[in-house]
Amino acid sequence: MNNEIINLFSKLKITGQRSAISIEDKREKDLRLIAYLKSIIGKNSVTDFEDIGFCYWNISDNYALLRNGHSLCENHKKFYDHIIKSDSCYLYWLVCDATQRLALEKDGYHSFWWDLYREAVEQNPNSKHHFAEFNAHRAALYSGNRAPTSQDAFNFAVQNYEKFLAKTESASENLFYHIIYLSLVSKSLDIDNNKLCHLSYMLFEYLSLPRSSDDFLVGEWKSFITPFDKKKQAVIGITSAINALIYSNDMKMVKSLYAEACNMGLPKNHYIERRLNEN
Repeated sequence: MNNEIINLFSKLKITGQRSAISIEDKREKDLRLIAYLKSIIGKNSVTDFEDIGFCYWNISDNYALLRNGHSLCENHKKFYDHIIKSDSCYLYWLVCDATQRLALEKDGYHSFWWDLYREAVEQNPNSKHHFAEFNAHRAALYSGNRAPTSQDAFNFAVQNYEKFLAKTESASENLFYHIIYLSLVSKSLDIDNNKLCHLSYMLFEYLSLPRSSDDFLVGEWKSFITPFDKKKQAVIGITSAINALIYSNDMKMVKSLYAEACNMGLPKNHYIERRLNEN
């Protein structure tokens, strides 16, 4: 990654809790970062394919944070034109973020995102970049606190994720992939809470492991193709499962799983604790 990009991006990008910053300051910083990244592309000062892709991805991401689906769509079209100059695996880069998808859908660009997702899936039937594929399927299935955008789109994503689970059955990340899948579909499909809880316990042994450090910037291609370390898989997987169980209102199971996980090294989670205190 170009050192100039790394230094200026790190200064402009909001990291940590965005909620701790005022709306005006967030907007100003997001717009400054967009302007900076656009200037890099416009001046042709960066020629590396992945560096340019990084700029496009973060322009789109900041438009998503600004809830500007129209500008996001316009930038994503340019991002797509850049992506198709190289290997088809990079198509996953366009559809690996749920915040971007939701911002596009909110402003009427549902078909645009889902057409990109379909193309990424169809052009990579034998993808070796399993983690990039996982990120795309996770973004497709994420619904937040709302119902799926459309049943057909949801069914398509479910079908793709289930094929992905079968394809990666022998991968060391498969347990994590499976837990995330069940957590994502729990709001729409009838899943076995006991199974989700049991799979979560299987991640407990990794909670005591040290975290490996990575030097990836937000939106960097390498961050989407490099699997999380076992500790991060455990934290994200167990937390996702607990949130799914909260949604199903199985608070007895939530209380037990969360308490035991925290004893094993799961970081405290303010949202989970607030929900437990409500019951």
